[in-house]
Amino acid sequence: MKRIIPCLLGGGGAKKLSGTGKVVCLTGASGYIASYLVKLLLLCGYTVKASVRDPNLYGPDDPKKTEHLLSLVGAKERLRLFKADLLEEGN
Repeated sequence: MKRIIPCLLGGGGAKKLSGTGKVVCLTGASGYIASYLVKLLLLCGYTVKASVRDPNLYGPDDPKKTEHLLSLVGAKERLRLFKADLLEEGN
């Protein structure tokens, strides 16, 4: 049985979304709102390419900033984190 996820896009009602085979880019993925978006997108089947300040900084030695993202359903297969510190020039 496919999940039906409430969607704020188009009409405001609950609708079945299928992101299978589609890719979404999201900035600031470790933030509160973006984390929720990552979760919804993964549940809908999207592949999510998301930026965080530094995914290596919060790797196995200090997973606090990204562990909630990496533990989401579908993250292992369809979530890719990239470094992008928007406060650094040239990034």
